[in-house]
Amino acid sequence: MKINPEDIEVPLEKTVSFNNGEAEVSIASKYSGSEAGLYKSYMSMCASDDKALVNTEGMDKKHTYAACGVQYDKMRAMMCEDSKGELTEKQKALPPAIQKAILEKMKKDGKISKEDSEAAEKKLLSKEDEKKSDPKGEKLEVEEKK
Repeated sequence: MKINPEDIEVPLEKTVSFNNGEAEVSIASKYSGSEAGLYKSYMSMCASDDKALVNTEGMDKKHTYAACGVQYDKMRAMMCEDSKGELTEKQKALPPAIQKAILEKMKKDGKISKEDSEAAEKKLLSKEDEKKSDPKGEKLEVEEKK
């Protein structure tokens, strides 16, 4: 299922409090600011590839979103981990699109400079351009992106 990140809505979170017989309800975005972009990128990647982050094979859109959302909440701390201007080892194991979204979040949060972010993104692109082997062990040639 191919999903455009812009089509993904950030979930809302409600808070209810009771004080002196009055109920106060507030509704706000669950993920705000820079994390909203990371969430959308994650959900798009998760829903697009049935086995990338969580197995969603055979699920309809509603169940896919639910499964991906639960998995995001499980991985959220790791993806938002403060890594002193670079990706952690666990973050480096994620798909390149999510790594890029993490770098964007760091840049928006002021934890990484624009130059450092661009350098890290170039490293991601060079990793994607490396020669890879297929499951049968044969070498595949991958053309460099320009």
